[in-house]
Amino acid sequence: MTVPEAEPSFYIQGLCPVRLLTLPSTGNRSMRRGALVILALLGVSSALSPSTYLTPADKERLKLVLDPAWSLSDLAQVLYASAGYKHLGQPIPNEQGVCNFVKSSAGDGATVETLFLASSAGKALGCPVAATAASKQAVSDAIREGASPLELFHAVTAATNLGVEVDVAKVLRATQMALKKDDSVLSLGYAFHVGSQLRGEVSSIFERIEDAIVQADEVDGRMLQFEGGLSITALVLSGAYKLAENSNKAPPIKPDQAVKFANYLMSRKSVQVPKGVYYLLEAVSMFTSNRFHIPVAITLASNVAVSADAPRVQVRVTDLKGSSLGSLRVVADSATRDSDEVVIVSKEELSPLAGQDGVYEFDVMSRQPERGFYRLVVSTVTSDSRLVGHMAAQLTFKVLTAIDIQGVEVGTADSDRSTAPSLQKLTYPNKLPSELLADQHQRVLLRFIVRDLASGRSTEVHQAFVKITHIESKREIIFVAETDSNDVYKFDMDVSNNVKEFGGVSGSYSMELIIGDASISNPTLWHIGDVSLSFPEGSVSSPSQDYTYKARPEIQHEFRKPDPRPSTLVSLTFTILCLVPLLLLLAMWAKLGVNLANFPLSLSSVVFHVGLAAILGLFCLFWLQLDMFTTLRYLFMVGVVTFFSGNSMLSNIAANRKDMMSNSSITNRKQSSSLIDMQIDKDRKKSVSIA
Repeated sequence: MTVPEAEPSFYIQGLCPVRLLTLPSTGNRSMRRGALVILALLGVSSALSPSTYLTPADKERLKLVLDPAWSLSDLAQVLYASAGYKHLGQPIPNEQGVCNFVKSSAGDGATVETLFLASSAGKALGCPVAATAASKQAVSDAIREGASPLELFHAVTAATNLGVEVDVAKVLRATQMALKKDDSVLSLGYAFHVGSQLRGEVSSIFERIEDAIVQADEVDGRMLQFEGGLSITALVLSGAYKLAENSNKAPPIKPDQAVKFANYLMSRKSVQVPKGVYYLLEAVSMFTSNRFHIPVAITLASNVAVSADAPRVQVRVTDLKGSSLGSLRVVADSATRDSDEVVIVSKEELSPLAGQDGVYEFDVMSRQPERGFYRLVVSTVTSDSRLVGHMAAQLTFKVLTAIDIQGVEVGTADSDRSTAPSLQKLTYPNKLPSELLADQHQRVLLRFIVRDLASGRSTEVHQAFVKITHIESKREIIFVAETDSNDVYKFDMDVSNNVKEFGGVSGSYSMELIIGDASISNPTLWHIGDVSLSFPEGSVSSPSQDYTYKARPEIQHEFRKPDPRPSTLVSLTFTILCLVPLLLLLAMWAKLGVNLANFPLSLSSVVFHVGLAAILGLFCLFWLQLDMFTTLRYLFMVGVVTFFSGNSMLSNIAANRKDMMSNSSITNRKQSSSLIDMQIDKDRKKSVSIA
């Protein structure tokens, strides 16, 4: 098999640089094991337990997202940054200046929302905002029936931060009325926060927690979130747990649901907006300090690869902030090899690592495991009933072993197999003493065995390639070495059958052997030697090219040249032909004797006709010198005036016509009445004469 030379190189940890290959559909068992490379994701946990936490790098990145708020230009941003820094345990820069900014924002005339932002920021900064008569009145007025859940949340939170007493019964009535109008998940979240700050019986709000939780959407069986994303999910969760603590009742949230919510929060730890960071840290802090559910993050603390040089697997057990959970018993339930389900560890307790809280370890290499990928199932034993997600957490690690290349034979043989192959034995890392010669009647052969040094047995590797490179042009052709039933790798290339792959270019080529696998510690790139290939004389050679990887010439984009404009004579002729119909119209008007007596001499009529003339003139200018955008700008201004004046003119004409028709109808009625009277008089006189 060959690979197109234009394909890019790539690297996998622990492997040699090779080209991206599309492997053939063969019976080679090493190729069928290719899917195992996907498991090289470092420390991936497949159980429900949170597989990550806020690492120091995550906290630093979140801190950088909040930093722009210290320009003190936006009160909401200051709140997000102040609360975020508090959750991260970071000192506030220019703390006194920030406090002064917050307090000045809460002066007389401040809205309830501003009081909420300022008082919440002051609480996070440790410089509480003092309540004034105006602020007390504003907060009291905002707590009313008909207020929205958001308005009640702002008012009650501001009152709590300012130390203003509120009427609990009034707040509950207003909250219930607000939820009757809008009981969305977001409104419920605000209601939970309102209830968490009230003293007394708040069961009417607490009962709505279950209504909110059942509306959560499950993602991949591992995460729960509310429609609307991070901010709504964090708002509802933090409000529900605060309300539960205020009510001294466990929230109607199951442990596995708490873990799934925690998994969702951890999936959003790369949020890039200050508001999202604020809500994320609020919810994560709640999940590390509440009295009911504390999700446990079980992750790998060591490298995913275990070898003789690094024989121990280290496991970190923390909360979502990365803080230690105290003294725990951590047990490795099992460690199972993926390839054949062999268990190498069962029910073994891990030892705490000295000097690192929350890190536990055990020696894997003392079990003399075979190389490959392993599933480690870890559980913690604790008396703390708050801990959730701490059982049967699955981690992945791999055992690396060194390999050796043995039994190497390289040479040529006749294509028709009429004679025995001429092979030379070779030992790694030596190369052939002389150049190997092969023409169109021969085949190039290579045989070798890959042996696992730990077990001493022959083994298969994921990548076994033979790379043949033209020495002058650096053109590379890569073949796959395949194993036989005895695990002997063989490379057999018929020169005449590969003319197309080599482009028919005869000459000297270097031959290299590439051995790589995700579970070996010493991937190998071995220059075996040089080979001179002679292709048939009639073969078509490809043009000489430089195949080395380097910067290509810059592409200079050129716009299409405009089409040549017509000559002046053609343009003038076309213009005259366009004007002929207008001249003909004027001539016919003159011959017919156009009557302009009925032209309405009103302002709208004059403006309308002047506007039409201006539009026609604008078209002429567009044709002669104006561009499209300038023409459209002027056309918009002229067109608006023309439209309204034309509409007014037509309205006047219609009104005049209606008046004329009305006057004509009256005249006709008078004439008809006179004729009737005359006929009556005539008939009367005739009757008298007869009598």
